[in-house]
Amino acid sequence: MTCPVCAFNATTERGDDDDAIARLGTGYVKLNPNQYFRGAVLFPARTCVTELHLLPPAERARYLHEMAEVAHAMWRALGPRKLNYELLGNTDAHLHWHLYPRYATDVIPQWPVWSDPMMHEPRPPLPVEERDELRSTLLAELRNADVEIEVAYL
Repeated sequence: MTCPVCAFNATTERGDDDDAIARLGTGYVKLNPNQYFRGAVLFPARTCVTELHLLPPAERARYLHEMAEVAHAMWRALGPRKLNYELLGNTDAHLHWHLYPRYATDVIPQWPVWSDPMMHEPRPPLPVEERDELRSTLLAELRNADVEIEVAYL
């Protein structure tokens, strides 16, 4: 059985992922297709492992550093009141972070993202102009981060 996150990453590598922002040394920066929380980002690892501790120590340290730099870029680009970080893998058992900016205008800003029942409702994708503006804004802040951007997808 093929790993769905690896397939998702391969789509990004081919340049066929409209949500892709950048490839870093250890992962891909992508807008989450579900933009219930405006600016939500995914950071899937390039290496296919199911748990963080399974990455070799040096790669793990770099992956965590890059994830934190992605979050810092989100902070600067979006100005949220808080960031939520989730590393679950219960559905897709490939190491990947969900990074959610939280705003004072959220329905329940003090609760976890999954507590908002509207989060799970299907919604249409962002209009192309809005999606690409978010991607460009985040990429600009990534360029000011302590990461090497191997490929920019804009």
